[in-house]
Amino acid sequence: MNIWLSKVILFLLLLSATVGSAQNLFVTKAKIEQELEERNLEIEEVYERLREEGVDLTYIDENNITQDQIEVIQRVIVQMEEEAKLKELEELEETEEDGLLLDEEALAEEGDSLLLEEEILLEDEEIDLESLIYGQQLFRDGILTLQTSAEEIKAPDSYILGPGDDIVVSVWGQSQFDDEYEVDANGYIKILKDRKRVYLKGLSLGQAKDKLYKIFKEYYSFSRGQFDVAINFTRTVKVSIYGEVFENPGAVALPASNSAFNALAVVKGTSDNGSLRKIELHKSDDRILTLDVYKFMQNPSISKDFYLEENDVILVPYAGNIIKLEGAVRRPMKYELLEKEGLKALLTFAGGFSENAYKRKIQITRSKDDQTTIIDVDYREYEKGSREFELFHGDIVTVGEIEKEADNIVEILGEVNKPGIYQKSTGMRISDLIVKAGITPKSSLDIVFLTRTNTNGNVEYRKLDLSKILENATHPDNLSLNNNDKLEIWEKSRFTDEVDIAIDGAVRFPGKFSYDEGKSIRVKDAILLAGGLRRDASNYAIIHTNDPLNPKNKYYKTIDNLNDIFEDETIENNFILSPFDSVVIKSKNTFLEESYVRIEGAVNTPGEFQYGADMTIKDLMTLAGGFKMAASTNNIEISRVIIKNNEPTLTIVANLEMDRKFNVISNTDSEYRLEPYDNIAVRFIKEFQLQRRVFMEGEVEFPGPYAISMENEQILSIIRRAGGLTDEAFPAGATLIRDDQGYGSVVIKLEEIIKNPNSEFNFYVKNGDRIFVPKIKEFVTIKGATRAREVVGENSINDGNVIHVPFHRGKDAMFYINEYAGGLHENADRQKIFVEHANGEIKRPKTGFLVKRFPKVYQGSVISVGFKSLEKNVEEQKEEVDWTKVLANTLSQLLPLILLITSLD
Repeated sequence: MNIWLSKVILFLLLLSATVGSAQNLFVTKAKIEQELEERNLEIEEVYERLREEGVDLTYIDENNITQDQIEVIQRVIVQMEEEAKLKELEELEETEEDGLLLDEEALAEEGDSLLLEEEILLEDEEIDLESLIYGQQLFRDGILTLQTSAEEIKAPDSYILGPGDDIVVSVWGQSQFDDEYEVDANGYIKILKDRKRVYLKGLSLGQAKDKLYKIFKEYYSFSRGQFDVAINFTRTVKVSIYGEVFENPGAVALPASNSAFNALAVVKGTSDNGSLRKIELHKSDDRILTLDVYKFMQNPSISKDFYLEENDVILVPYAGNIIKLEGAVRRPMKYELLEKEGLKALLTFAGGFSENAYKRKIQITRSKDDQTTIIDVDYREYEKGSREFELFHGDIVTVGEIEKEADNIVEILGEVNKPGIYQKSTGMRISDLIVKAGITPKSSLDIVFLTRTNTNGNVEYRKLDLSKILENATHPDNLSLNNNDKLEIWEKSRFTDEVDIAIDGAVRFPGKFSYDEGKSIRVKDAILLAGGLRRDASNYAIIHTNDPLNPKNKYYKTIDNLNDIFEDETIENNFILSPFDSVVIKSKNTFLEESYVRIEGAVNTPGEFQYGADMTIKDLMTLAGGFKMAASTNNIEISRVIIKNNEPTLTIVANLEMDRKFNVISNTDSEYRLEPYDNIAVRFIKEFQLQRRVFMEGEVEFPGPYAISMENEQILSIIRRAGGLTDEAFPAGATLIRDDQGYGSVVIKLEEIIKNPNSEFNFYVKNGDRIFVPKIKEFVTIKGATRAREVVGENSINDGNVIHVPFHRGKDAMFYINEYAGGLHENADRQKIFVEHANGEIKRPKTGFLVKRFPKVYQGSVISVGFKSLEKNVEEQKEEVDWTKVLANTLSQLLPLILLITSLD
């Protein structure tokens, strides 16, 4: 047990033992304060906590202390002593965590640097990296961007606060507090209930945390680890960016949490002439900070030293020393070097040499004083020392490659333990190479080839016998190896045919099995290789022989005594199998004809079901899902086929009565066993049906569903049951929709039905009928091939020449067309003038004596005028009719007839 906890327990025991005594440990303030000092507790903090708990030691009656007050004092002291100990532990943990965090931050910064460099190393095929200066891709490829979202903006402790910053103060633990404050124009925030002003302008976020911690500590109880200040929204600052930038120089507004490096992302970084190493950040206090993009790429954490303030200026000067690096390096590009940086620094920025770099000769191409010179540098002279080879603006550094490949090698391939390339040592022989690579049990030793390329380029093959070499190292086949010799050792199976046997059918694991070289596999052995016989295996097996070397030598052998083979392996049919034999074990089911029973009619799942031995009608009813509600269970018909060998079949019929639990009532065999191919018919109860409904919709007093209450109920009956029509009903437009037998819309005349119940339109209603009575339709609609557009104008008409006009009682279609639609269009077909009445009835023109009678129009009707077909238009254009001649001819023919009639009168 901890010492501090032991002291607390002892203190409580002493306190409890003295309660009720006139003189005890806490009778006077002096004794209380002495005890608190011994326990390292702040007296004022304890007094304040006790006041919060309702015990004010300043005014306590020392001679009349109560048991409740003693208990409060006990509890507060214990709590505060525990909190003090926890605070010590937390501070210790924070110290350790800070150390770990510092290590983690260092690692994270190093990881960020590596990630950043790795991103830069990823070459975009669409960008020619050689045309860029190293560091420009950081901005132009969008690797570095402006932080704008709340998730991105995480200001560090070095961030300088200013007017407009929005900060959040959070307290947790014993006290709970969370509030948001904005730094005003004067640099203050107002906190707590008394609106206390705290000046934060110009302080770093870390300094502000310390300052606010001390202030809030006066009002709340919490530890250092239970307090935090964070930036919620940073202020916006105006920064000017000038000089050699890639695009849009000038003033920009951006969140102050961004660094100067982020600001450069707004202008896509520097131009091709701009410096990446000497970028100047001019501060309002006349300080000038230098930004080096290369240092930022190596350590992104330095960005915290370049946070922005109002009216900061970023100036990008010309680049002074651009060097082009090409050849066998990891990152061939252009680089900007500072005054003291040379070849070693250049190669560091480039990620070092590639694997095949030739360091002995690095060439520098230099143009100076109107001439170009080549300088060869042996990098090994500079690699380990402190010397640096100086480079100048415009230098081109080329690192060559090692062109010649290694030739002191030999190779071994194939069936060995360690195939691959090996160093050829002096005097190395084939046996030495075999020892290094190791052979396997599958290695073929008697046929091995050595492939050798001679000095003239010709390839030579030498056949060797490895078994003799391994027996005697002095054997002539144990040749000395030359550079680039290749030894290939194959598997033994390469030189043998793959032979197998197949086992299929009613065995547990059918498949192919390798043939036994000893030729000892018999029929029984093959079956056992396949896991043995399945339960459904019959006594029959068929052996197929199909040797690819003798395609004509095929045979099939049938074995009909498998059981005998397993009892006596010596019988004749248990013979030795030949290569490529196939053994097929027949299943008993092969010899069984699948039988079924059928049930149809008023069951839930009618159909055919597989027959099983001792199957009853109850079993079948269960498979069929039982009776439907409308099933007639007292007249179930069973038809059965009587099958006799070599005789015509005979069908017999039986009738059964069953209950709803599938028990047979009318037969002595209550279960009634079925036979294969039985057919069971369950009939429906005559005239059984559930409620039938008609749906009354639209302008009736009580729309909704109505049950058909009697046979042959008619439309008028339903209308009356629905309370009749409303005042706004339009009976001429009433329609009947009948889904039964797919009729769809049916024309009715509701006015006639109401006036005359015996009307032929007063149909009998059917289940699912929908009767719809619309509201009054005041207009008549005209559409199609009229001159309506010419009459009312383009902007006053719907698509398809559709217009709506008033109803005139007793008028026909042509009246409306002439009166309101400007007459027929020149391409209108008079035979295609249709009138669709509101109830769905459609009328067309009728031809009378010398005149055409057009359909009457009623309220809500739609007049449709069709266009002439293309063929009819062409015929009319070819033959223009002279109606004067037609009329004269007609009169000349009718005149004698008129005179004859007159004379007869």
